Amino acid sequence: MKNFKQVIEDFQKRNIVHTISNVEKLEKITNKEGIYIGFDPTATSLHLGNYTQIVNLIRLQRNGFKVFGILGGATGMIGDPSFKNSERKLLENNELELNKSKIKKQLESFNLKVIDNLDFYKDLNVIEFLRFVGKEFNVATMLSKDSVANRIQFGLSYTEFSYTLLQAYDFYQLAQKYNVAVQLGGSDQWGNLVSGLDLISRKINADFPSLAITTNLIVDENGNKFSKTTGGGSLWLDPTLTTPYQLYQFLLNQPDSMIETLVKQLVLKELDEIEVVLQKHKQDTSLKIGQKYLAYQVVSDIHGKESVDQAEKISSILFGNGLASNLNESDLEILSKNLDVFNFSSDIITTLLNSKIVQSKRELREFIANGSLEINGEKFLSEEQTINNNLYGDNYILIKKGKRNFYIVTTKNHNGN
Repeated sequence: MKNFKQVIEDFQKRNIVHTISNVEKLEKITNKEGIYIGFDPTATSLHLGNYTQIVNLIRLQRNGFKVFGILGGATGMIGDPSFKNSERKLLENNELELNKSKIKKQLESFNLKVIDNLDFYKDLNVIEFLRFVGKEFNVATMLSKDSVANRIQFGLSYTEFSYTLLQAYDFYQLAQKYNVAVQLGGSDQWGNLVSGLDLISRKINADFPSLAITTNLIVDENGNKFSKTTGGGSLWLDPTLTTPYQLYQFLLNQPDSMIETLVKQLVLKELDEIEVVLQKHKQDTSLKIGQKYLAYQVVSDIHGKESVDQAEKISSILFGNGLASNLNESDLEILSKNLDVFNFSSDIITTLLNSKIVQSKRELREFIANGSLEINGEKFLSEEQTINNNLYGDNYILIKKGKRNFYIVTTKNHNGN
Protein backbone atom coordinates (compact mmCIF):
# COMPACT_ATOMS: atom_id res chain seq x y z
CA MET A 1 0.00 0.00 0.00
CA LYS A 2 1.07 3.57 -0.67
CA ASN A 3 1.20 6.33 1.95
CA PHE A 4 -0.77 9.52 1.28
CA LYS A 5 2.10 11.36 -0.37
CA GLN A 6 2.73 8.40 -2.67
CA VAL A 7 -0.95 8.23 -3.64
CA ILE A 8 -0.94 11.93 -4.54
CA GLU A 9 2.29 11.45 -6.51
CA ASP A 10 0.47 8.70 -8.41
CA PHE A 11 -2.38 11.19 -9.01
CA GLN A 12 0.16 13.67 -10.38
CA LYS A 13 1.58 11.09 -12.79
CA ARG A 14 -1.98 10.56 -14.02
CA ASN A 15 -2.36 14.36 -14.46
CA ILE A 16 -5.21 14.41 -11.96
CA VAL A 17 -3.90 17.08 -9.57
CA HIS A 18 -4.50 20.76 -10.27
CA THR A 19 -3.62 22.51 -6.98
CA ILE A 20 -2.45 21.42 -3.51
CA SER A 21 -2.96 23.93 -0.70
CA ASN A 22 0.17 22.91 1.23
CA VAL A 23 2.58 20.35 -0.23
CA GLU A 24 4.45 20.01 3.08
CA LYS A 25 1.31 18.64 4.76
CA LEU A 26 1.16 15.65 2.41
CA GLU A 27 3.52 13.73 4.69
CA LYS A 28 1.39 14.51 7.76
CA ILE A 29 -1.74 12.75 6.46
CA THR A 30 -2.03 9.18 7.73
CA ASN A 31 -4.77 6.56 7.50
CA LYS A 32 -6.13 7.96 10.77
CA GLU A 33 -7.34 11.08 8.95
CA GLY A 34 -10.35 11.04 6.65
CA ILE A 35 -10.71 12.36 3.10
CA TYR A 36 -13.92 13.55 1.49
CA ILE A 37 -15.64 14.86 -1.61
CA GLY A 38 -19.05 16.52 -1.63
CA PHE A 39 -21.89 15.63 -4.00
CA ASP A 40 -24.95 17.88 -4.21
CA PRO A 41 -28.21 16.01 -5.04
CA THR A 42 -29.20 18.17 -8.01
CA ALA A 43 -30.56 15.20 -10.00
CA THR A 44 -31.78 11.66 -9.41
CA SER A 45 -28.40 10.25 -10.44
CA LEU A 46 -24.71 11.02 -10.40
CA HIS A 47 -23.06 11.35 -13.81
CA LEU A 48 -19.76 10.48 -15.42
CA GLY A 49 -18.28 13.81 -14.34
CA ASN A 50 -18.95 12.85 -10.70
CA TYR A 51 -17.31 9.49 -11.35
CA THR A 52 -14.03 11.24 -12.19
CA GLN A 53 -14.00 12.22 -8.49
CA ILE A 54 -15.32 8.92 -7.14
CA VAL A 55 -12.40 7.01 -8.68
CA ASN A 56 -10.00 9.18 -6.68
CA LEU A 57 -11.72 8.19 -3.43
CA ILE A 58 -11.63 4.53 -4.49
CA ARG A 59 -7.87 4.73 -5.12
CA LEU A 60 -7.35 6.22 -1.66
CA GLN A 61 -9.62 3.64 -0.06
CA ARG A 62 -7.66 0.80 -1.67
CA ASN A 63 -4.57 2.17 0.03
CA GLY A 64 -6.16 2.02 3.47
CA PHE A 65 -7.53 5.54 3.87
CA LYS A 66 -10.93 6.48 5.32
CA VAL A 67 -12.98 8.09 2.56
CA PHE A 68 -16.35 9.83 2.72
CA GLY A 69 -18.92 10.87 0.16
CA ILE A 70 -20.72 13.89 1.60
CA LEU A 71 -24.30 14.16 0.42
CA GLY A 72 -25.34 17.79 0.11
CA GLY A 73 -28.74 17.66 1.78
CA ALA A 74 -28.15 21.23 2.99
CA THR A 75 -25.93 22.68 0.26
CA GLY A 76 -28.20 21.14 -2.37
CA MET A 77 -30.97 23.41 -1.08
CA ILE A 78 -28.79 26.46 -1.78
CA GLY A 79 -26.95 25.84 -5.05
CA ASP A 80 -23.28 26.35 -5.84
CA PRO A 81 -22.70 29.50 -7.96
CA SER A 82 -19.13 28.54 -8.94
CA PHE A 83 -18.53 29.40 -12.60
CA LYS A 84 -22.21 29.27 -13.53
CA ASN A 85 -23.89 32.06 -15.48
CA SER A 86 -27.28 31.80 -13.81
CA GLU A 87 -28.81 30.74 -10.54
CA ARG A 88 -29.95 27.15 -10.30
CA LYS A 89 -33.66 26.61 -9.69
CA LEU A 90 -34.24 25.70 -6.04
CA LEU A 91 -35.41 22.13 -5.60
CA GLU A 92 -38.66 21.28 -3.85
CA ASN A 93 -38.25 19.18 -0.69
CA ASN A 94 -39.79 16.08 -2.27
CA GLU A 95 -37.40 16.36 -5.25
CA LEU A 96 -34.44 16.78 -2.93
CA GLU A 97 -35.39 13.76 -0.82
CA LEU A 98 -35.81 11.58 -3.91
CA ASN A 99 -32.46 12.70 -5.31
CA LYS A 100 -30.73 12.13 -1.97
CA SER A 101 -32.04 8.60 -1.58
CA LYS A 102 -30.93 7.59 -5.07
CA ILE A 103 -27.49 9.23 -4.91
CA LYS A 104 -26.86 7.78 -1.44
CA LYS A 105 -27.36 4.29 -2.87
CA GLN A 106 -25.02 5.06 -5.76
CA LEU A 107 -22.25 6.31 -3.47
CA GLU A 108 -22.68 3.31 -1.19
CA SER A 109 -22.41 0.99 -4.19
CA PHE A 110 -18.77 2.14 -4.40
CA ASN A 111 -18.30 1.27 -0.70
CA LEU A 112 -18.08 4.92 0.36
CA LYS A 113 -19.26 6.03 3.79
CA VAL A 114 -22.03 8.55 3.14
CA ILE A 115 -22.86 11.47 5.44
CA ASP A 116 -25.71 13.92 4.79
CA ASN A 117 -24.50 17.43 5.60
CA LEU A 118 -28.06 18.39 6.55
CA ASP A 119 -27.26 16.71 9.87
CA PHE A 120 -24.83 19.56 10.60
CA TYR A 121 -27.53 22.22 10.28
CA LYS A 122 -30.85 20.78 11.43
CA ASP A 123 -30.32 21.89 15.05
CA LEU A 124 -28.45 25.10 14.21
CA ASN A 125 -30.28 28.42 14.02
CA VAL A 126 -29.30 31.31 11.77
CA ILE A 127 -28.01 33.49 14.64
CA GLU A 128 -25.67 30.76 15.85
CA PHE A 129 -24.43 30.17 12.31
CA LEU A 130 -23.71 33.85 11.69
CA ARG A 131 -21.92 34.24 15.02
CA PHE A 132 -19.84 31.08 14.65
CA VAL A 133 -19.15 31.07 10.90
CA GLY A 134 -20.20 34.38 9.37
CA LYS A 135 -17.97 36.57 11.51
CA GLU A 136 -14.89 34.65 10.36
CA PHE A 137 -15.26 35.67 6.72
CA ASN A 138 -14.41 38.99 5.10
CA VAL A 139 -16.88 40.04 2.41
CA ALA A 140 -14.18 41.72 0.31
CA THR A 141 -12.21 38.48 0.25
CA MET A 142 -15.29 36.49 -0.69
CA LEU A 143 -16.10 38.89 -3.53
CA SER A 144 -12.57 38.63 -4.90
CA LYS A 145 -12.79 34.88 -5.48
CA ASP A 146 -13.08 33.98 -9.15
CA SER A 147 -16.07 31.71 -8.58
CA VAL A 148 -18.03 34.66 -7.17
CA ALA A 149 -16.52 37.50 -9.22
CA ASN A 150 -17.46 35.77 -12.47
CA ARG A 151 -21.10 35.62 -11.37
CA ILE A 152 -21.53 39.18 -10.10
CA GLN A 153 -22.12 40.54 -13.61
CA PHE A 154 -24.95 38.04 -14.15
CA GLY A 155 -26.56 38.61 -10.75
CA LEU A 156 -25.89 36.69 -7.57
CA SER A 157 -28.37 36.13 -4.76
CA TYR A 158 -27.33 36.14 -1.12
CA THR A 159 -28.45 32.51 -0.97
CA GLU A 160 -25.81 31.44 -3.48
CA PHE A 161 -23.27 33.90 -2.09
CA SER A 162 -23.49 32.10 1.26
CA TYR A 163 -22.80 28.68 -0.30
CA THR A 164 -19.08 28.88 0.42
CA LEU A 165 -19.81 29.41 4.14
CA LEU A 166 -21.82 26.20 4.27
CA GLN A 167 -19.11 24.23 2.51
CA ALA A 168 -16.56 25.65 4.93
CA TYR A 169 -18.73 24.63 7.89
CA ASP A 170 -19.07 21.13 6.41
CA PHE A 171 -15.28 20.75 6.42
CA TYR A 172 -15.10 22.02 10.00
CA GLN A 173 -17.80 19.60 11.21
CA LEU A 174 -16.16 16.66 9.44
CA ALA A 175 -12.81 17.55 10.99
CA GLN A 176 -14.36 17.73 14.47
CA LYS A 177 -16.58 14.65 14.31
CA TYR A 178 -14.75 12.31 11.93
CA ASN A 179 -11.15 13.59 11.96
CA VAL A 180 -11.41 14.43 8.26
CA ALA A 181 -8.35 16.40 7.17
CA VAL A 182 -8.52 16.45 3.37
CA GLN A 183 -11.11 17.73 0.94
CA LEU A 184 -10.88 16.91 -2.77
CA GLY A 185 -12.80 18.74 -5.46
CA GLY A 186 -12.70 19.93 -9.05
CA SER A 187 -10.52 22.90 -9.95
CA ASP A 188 -13.65 25.09 -10.06
CA GLN A 189 -14.11 24.42 -6.32
CA TRP A 190 -10.84 25.99 -5.13
CA GLY A 191 -12.46 29.01 -3.47
CA ASN A 192 -14.91 26.86 -1.52
CA LEU A 193 -12.19 24.43 -0.40
CA VAL A 194 -9.93 27.21 0.86
CA SER A 195 -12.80 28.69 2.88
CA GLY A 196 -12.94 25.42 4.80
CA LEU A 197 -9.21 25.54 5.51
CA ASP A 198 -9.55 29.10 6.84
CA LEU A 199 -12.40 28.18 9.19
CA ILE A 200 -10.59 25.11 10.54
CA SER A 201 -7.40 27.07 11.21
CA ARG A 202 -9.40 29.62 13.24
CA LYS A 203 -11.76 27.26 15.05
CA ILE A 204 -9.57 24.21 15.70
CA ASN A 205 -5.93 25.18 15.37
CA ALA A 206 -3.43 26.10 12.71
CA ASP A 207 -1.50 22.86 13.26
CA PHE A 208 -4.39 20.59 12.29
CA PRO A 209 -3.21 18.91 9.05
CA SER A 210 -6.11 20.19 6.96
CA LEU A 211 -5.48 20.09 3.24
CA ALA A 212 -7.33 20.98 0.04
CA ILE A 213 -6.54 19.34 -3.27
CA THR A 214 -8.26 20.24 -6.53
CA THR A 215 -8.31 18.07 -9.61
CA ASN A 216 -8.18 18.89 -13.30
CA LEU A 217 -11.52 18.98 -15.07
CA ILE A 218 -11.52 16.70 -18.10
CA VAL A 219 -12.57 18.54 -21.26
CA ASP A 220 -12.70 17.44 -24.89
CA GLU A 221 -10.92 19.03 -27.85
CA ASN A 222 -13.56 21.77 -27.97
CA GLY A 223 -13.32 22.61 -24.27
CA ASN A 224 -16.60 20.90 -23.37
CA LYS A 225 -16.87 18.66 -20.32
CA PHE A 226 -16.17 15.20 -21.65
CA SER A 227 -18.97 13.68 -19.53
CA LYS A 228 -21.57 15.29 -21.79
CA THR A 229 -22.99 13.61 -24.88
CA THR A 230 -22.75 15.29 -28.27
CA GLY A 231 -26.25 16.61 -27.65
CA GLY A 232 -25.18 18.17 -24.35
CA GLY A 233 -26.96 15.69 -22.10
CA SER A 234 -25.34 14.02 -19.13
CA LEU A 235 -24.06 10.45 -19.07
CA TRP A 236 -25.70 9.10 -15.93
CA LEU A 237 -24.44 6.35 -13.65
CA ASP A 238 -28.02 5.09 -13.25
CA PRO A 239 -28.34 2.29 -15.84
CA THR A 240 -32.02 3.13 -16.39
CA LEU A 241 -31.02 6.63 -17.55
CA THR A 242 -27.82 5.75 -19.43
CA THR A 243 -27.51 2.06 -20.21
CA PRO A 244 -24.14 0.30 -19.85
CA TYR A 245 -24.21 -0.14 -23.64
CA GLN A 246 -24.63 3.63 -24.18
CA LEU A 247 -21.79 4.38 -21.77
CA TYR A 248 -19.62 1.74 -23.42
CA GLN A 249 -20.26 3.24 -26.86
CA PHE A 250 -19.51 6.77 -25.63
CA LEU A 251 -16.13 5.71 -24.25
CA LEU A 252 -15.37 3.47 -27.23
CA ASN A 253 -15.83 6.44 -29.57
CA GLN A 254 -13.48 8.83 -27.78
CA PRO A 255 -10.82 10.35 -30.08
CA ASP A 256 -7.20 9.21 -29.83
CA SER A 257 -6.23 12.63 -28.48
CA MET A 258 -8.29 11.95 -25.33
CA ILE A 259 -7.30 8.34 -24.65
CA GLU A 260 -4.17 8.82 -22.53
CA THR A 261 -5.93 11.35 -20.28
CA LEU A 262 -9.07 9.26 -19.87
CA VAL A 263 -7.34 5.94 -19.30
CA LYS A 264 -4.91 7.34 -16.72
CA GLN A 265 -7.60 9.21 -14.82
CA LEU A 266 -10.58 6.85 -15.01
CA VAL A 267 -9.09 3.36 -15.03
CA LEU A 268 -8.33 1.96 -11.58
CA LYS A 269 -5.47 -0.29 -12.71
CA GLU A 270 -1.86 0.52 -11.77
CA LEU A 271 0.10 2.83 -14.06
CA ASP A 272 2.53 0.08 -15.11
CA GLU A 273 -0.31 -1.87 -16.73
CA ILE A 274 -1.82 1.28 -18.20
CA GLU A 275 1.46 2.34 -19.82
CA VAL A 276 1.73 -1.05 -21.56
CA VAL A 277 -1.80 -0.67 -22.95
CA LEU A 278 -1.14 2.89 -24.13
CA GLN A 279 2.07 1.83 -25.84
CA LYS A 280 0.22 -0.91 -27.74
CA HIS A 281 -2.49 1.58 -28.64
CA LYS A 282 0.02 4.04 -30.13
CA GLN A 283 1.58 1.34 -32.29
CA ASP A 284 -1.65 1.03 -34.30
CA THR A 285 -4.42 3.42 -33.29
CA SER A 286 -6.78 1.92 -35.89
CA LEU A 287 -7.19 -1.11 -33.61
CA LYS A 288 -8.67 1.16 -30.90
CA ILE A 289 -6.88 -0.80 -28.18
CA GLY A 290 -6.98 2.19 -25.83
CA GLN A 291 -10.66 2.90 -26.42
CA LYS A 292 -11.64 -0.75 -25.89
CA TYR A 293 -9.58 -0.92 -22.68
CA LEU A 294 -11.08 2.33 -21.39
CA ALA A 295 -14.66 1.33 -22.16
CA TYR A 296 -14.32 -2.16 -20.72
CA GLN A 297 -12.62 -1.13 -17.48
CA VAL A 298 -14.85 1.86 -16.69
CA VAL A 299 -18.17 0.17 -17.48
CA SER A 300 -17.05 -2.91 -15.54
CA ASP A 301 -16.14 -0.81 -12.48
CA ILE A 302 -19.46 1.07 -12.59
CA HIS A 303 -21.93 -1.62 -13.64
CA GLY A 304 -20.14 -4.95 -13.19
CA LYS A 305 -18.61 -7.59 -15.45
CA GLU A 306 -21.88 -9.05 -16.68
CA SER A 307 -23.09 -5.66 -17.94
CA VAL A 308 -19.85 -4.77 -19.70
CA ASP A 309 -19.58 -8.21 -21.29
CA GLN A 310 -23.07 -7.76 -22.68
CA ALA A 311 -22.25 -4.25 -23.95
CA GLU A 312 -19.05 -5.54 -25.56
CA LYS A 313 -20.89 -8.45 -27.17
CA ILE A 314 -23.58 -6.20 -28.65
CA SER A 315 -20.99 -3.69 -29.90
CA SER A 316 -18.92 -6.44 -31.49
CA ILE A 317 -21.93 -7.81 -33.34
CA LEU A 318 -23.29 -4.46 -34.47
CA PHE A 319 -20.01 -2.82 -35.42
CA GLY A 320 -17.49 -5.66 -35.56
CA ASN A 321 -17.29 -9.12 -37.02
CA GLY A 322 -19.81 -10.82 -34.77
CA LEU A 323 -22.90 -12.63 -35.99
CA ALA A 324 -26.41 -11.30 -35.41
CA SER A 325 -27.48 -14.87 -34.68
CA ASN A 326 -25.35 -14.71 -31.51
CA LEU A 327 -27.66 -12.06 -30.06
CA ASN A 328 -30.55 -13.22 -27.92
CA GLU A 329 -33.90 -11.72 -27.00
CA SER A 330 -32.42 -10.17 -23.84
CA ASP A 331 -29.79 -8.38 -25.94
CA LEU A 332 -32.51 -7.04 -28.23
CA GLU A 333 -34.44 -5.80 -25.18
CA ILE A 334 -31.38 -3.74 -24.24
CA LEU A 335 -30.84 -2.54 -27.79
CA SER A 336 -34.47 -1.44 -27.97
CA LYS A 337 -33.62 1.19 -25.34
CA ASN A 338 -30.80 2.55 -27.49
CA LEU A 339 -32.00 2.28 -31.10
CA ASP A 340 -35.02 3.55 -33.00
CA VAL A 341 -37.86 1.05 -32.55
CA PHE A 342 -40.78 0.62 -34.95
CA ASN A 343 -43.88 -1.57 -34.95
CA PHE A 344 -44.22 -4.35 -37.48
CA SER A 345 -46.76 -3.76 -40.24
CA SER A 346 -48.39 -6.38 -42.43
CA ASP A 347 -45.09 -7.46 -44.02
CA ILE A 348 -41.42 -6.48 -43.96
CA ILE A 349 -41.57 -4.28 -47.08
CA THR A 350 -44.52 -2.29 -45.72
CA THR A 351 -42.72 -2.01 -42.38
CA LEU A 352 -39.56 -0.60 -44.00
CA LEU A 353 -41.61 1.99 -45.89
CA ASN A 354 -44.03 2.97 -43.11
CA SER A 355 -41.21 3.43 -40.61
CA LYS A 356 -39.20 5.53 -43.09
CA ILE A 357 -36.21 3.24 -42.59
CA VAL A 358 -36.21 3.51 -46.37
CA GLN A 359 -37.81 6.58 -47.87
CA SER A 360 -39.32 5.00 -50.98
CA LYS A 361 -39.56 1.81 -53.00
CA ARG A 362 -36.90 3.22 -55.30
CA GLU A 363 -34.50 3.66 -52.36
CA LEU A 364 -35.39 0.18 -51.13
CA ARG A 365 -34.43 -1.31 -54.49
CA GLU A 366 -31.14 0.60 -54.45
CA PHE A 367 -30.23 -0.78 -51.02
CA ILE A 368 -31.17 -4.28 -52.14
CA ALA A 369 -29.10 -3.96 -55.33
CA ASN A 370 -26.09 -2.70 -53.37
CA GLY A 371 -26.38 -5.47 -50.79
CA SER A 372 -26.44 -2.84 -48.02
CA LEU A 373 -29.62 -3.94 -46.28
CA GLU A 374 -29.52 -6.75 -43.70
CA ILE A 375 -32.43 -8.26 -41.77
CA ASN A 376 -31.68 -10.46 -38.77
CA GLY A 377 -28.08 -10.78 -39.90
CA GLU A 378 -28.83 -11.89 -43.46
CA LYS A 379 -28.42 -9.73 -46.55
CA PHE A 380 -31.82 -8.79 -47.93
CA LEU A 381 -31.40 -9.38 -51.67
CA SER A 382 -34.97 -9.59 -52.93
CA GLU A 383 -38.36 -8.10 -52.13
CA GLU A 384 -39.72 -11.65 -52.14
CA GLN A 385 -37.11 -12.92 -49.68
CA THR A 386 -38.43 -14.71 -46.60
CA ILE A 387 -37.01 -13.53 -43.28
CA ASN A 388 -36.40 -15.53 -40.12
CA ASN A 389 -38.97 -14.07 -37.73
CA ASN A 390 -38.12 -16.45 -34.91
CA LEU A 391 -34.49 -15.45 -34.36
CA TYR A 392 -35.23 -13.28 -31.31
CA GLY A 393 -38.11 -15.03 -29.64
CA ASP A 394 -40.60 -14.02 -32.34
CA ASN A 395 -40.66 -10.51 -30.83
CA TYR A 396 -37.93 -8.54 -32.61
CA ILE A 397 -36.43 -7.97 -36.04
CA LEU A 398 -32.98 -6.35 -36.29
CA ILE A 399 -32.39 -4.25 -39.39
CA LYS A 400 -29.06 -2.88 -40.59
CA LYS A 401 -28.97 -0.21 -43.31
CA GLY A 402 -25.56 0.72 -44.63
CA LYS A 403 -22.55 0.31 -42.33
CA ARG A 404 -23.68 1.86 -39.04
CA ASN A 405 -27.46 2.38 -39.08
CA PHE A 406 -29.42 -0.10 -36.97
CA TYR A 407 -33.13 -0.28 -36.25
CA ILE A 408 -35.36 -2.61 -34.28
CA VAL A 409 -38.81 -3.66 -35.37
CA THR A 410 -40.99 -5.10 -32.65
CA THR A 411 -43.57 -7.70 -33.56
CA LYS A 412 -45.14 -7.82 -30.09
CA ASN A 413 -48.21 -5.76 -30.96
CA HIS A 414 -48.57 -7.53 -34.30
CA ASN A 415 -48.50 -10.91 -32.55
CA GLY A 416 -50.99 -9.76 -29.96
CA ASN A 417 -48.45 -10.06 -27.10
